[in-house]
Amino acid sequence: MRIRLSYLASLSPTLITLACTSPLIAPAHAGDYTAVSKQIVDEVTGHNQPYNNLVLLDAIGARVSGSPQADLAVQWAKQKMESYGFNKITLDPCTVPKWSRGNSEKASVTLSNGNTQALTVAALGGSIGTPNGGVEASVVEVHSLEDVIKLGRSGIKGKIVFFNQALDPSLDSFKAYSSVVSLRTNGASTAAKFGAVATVLRSLSTLPDDDHPHTGVLSYSVLAGKIPSAALSTHAANILSGLLKENSSLKLKLELSASGITETKSFNVIGEITGSELPNEVFILGGHLDSWDLGRGDQDDGAGVAQSLEVLRSIKALGLKPKRTIRVVLFMSEEFGGIGAGQYERKLLRSGEKIVGAMESDRGGFSPRGFSVHANSSAYKTIESFKPYLALAHSDRITSASYCGTDTETLGSAGVPEMELIPDPTHYFDYHHSALDQLSAVNSNDLAMGAAGMTVLSYLIAQEGL
Repeated sequence: MRIRLSYLASLSPTLITLACTSPLIAPAHAGDYTAVSKQIVDEVTGHNQPYNNLVLLDAIGARVSGSPQADLAVQWAKQKMESYGFNKITLDPCTVPKWSRGNSEKASVTLSNGNTQALTVAALGGSIGTPNGGVEASVVEVHSLEDVIKLGRSGIKGKIVFFNQALDPSLDSFKAYSSVVSLRTNGASTAAKFGAVATVLRSLSTLPDDDHPHTGVLSYSVLAGKIPSAALSTHAANILSGLLKENSSLKLKLELSASGITETKSFNVIGEITGSELPNEVFILGGHLDSWDLGRGDQDDGAGVAQSLEVLRSIKALGLKPKRTIRVVLFMSEEFGGIGAGQYERKLLRSGEKIVGAMESDRGGFSPRGFSVHANSSAYKTIESFKPYLALAHSDRITSASYCGTDTETLGSAGVPEMELIPDPTHYFDYHHSALDQLSAVNSNDLAMGAAGMTVLSYLIAQEGL
């Protein structure tokens, strides 16, 4: 059971101490961090800095990898770190993909009465465009990559493949998304192997009948030709599926002005509080600066950027001196596969610094629940022992995971303990990668409480190690 601050406020000081310091398991650390954890929570939740910073980041606009807005976000983040007095502020160069969807995205079908039915569509990230005038072909509706393989060349060649698979509402939204995301990443290449001329995908959204397409990166295989690929809104997918039931020979016209991927230079933005006793032992945390272009990227991952900055800001504001270094890295080009993070972390692993752990926030700014942890049993038990203090920030659910996010994956694969902030997952995929990912989707109190949990955990790890 989580202990809420509103409830604690009604208790006597003695009962507050008992409520917050009576762990279910024996502490694996030497100190009692109740007082400092409460100071941290009060500092973070009392000043609204995460939301204020998110407002400023939102004003830059969508921050697609390689775009002018992504460059502005880099400079903004550097200046923000400087204004807070972080140590060793660095722009770490990386080579990232650059892609643009262009100005024209259209899809339509011609009905039996001669009228045209428009369908709301958006190119998937990295897709090529269609030829001038678009591509028009019969549609074959499938629900999996296996369906494409079963149909084979005779059932796919010359057609537009329509991947129509809704997220399973009975599953946790992230599990539901993970079970079907391969349709987006691998659908175009799978269909191209059998001669398809394009693909369209039902948006990976938890909204069952919404007219906002959800984009996201695809991956072209070198073993298959590149074909245009786009996401239909769930509303458009419902319409198209219904029309195909009436007329299986229906033709779809798709027009995309997307450009192919090129490469450009960008930066990860780094700042730290250098450890007072063990400066070469480093705890890494961060989120990603880039976003998709349909919305403003406030949930994905402006929230994680704002929360990560707040960890160091609040520790400095309280005058705390962590024993180990706490380093914030705001990564570039996560949306194209953790490009900036991978380049930085490979260099980091060769640097000789001891990386004691890595934390990511990339699941939105919703009300926090706790942390998933990918670590050995000793590190896991240490993190579990911090639950009484994390409860002050409503973040005390600790769960084991085999994976904790794209931007810490390189470190995790090298054996570094990973953890990820886990907020309430219910509505994340309502907004994810769509025009709905706006500032209005973020609650300032939820955002701050997640930052408070991250700060408590970061400070405790800096003090105790893993």
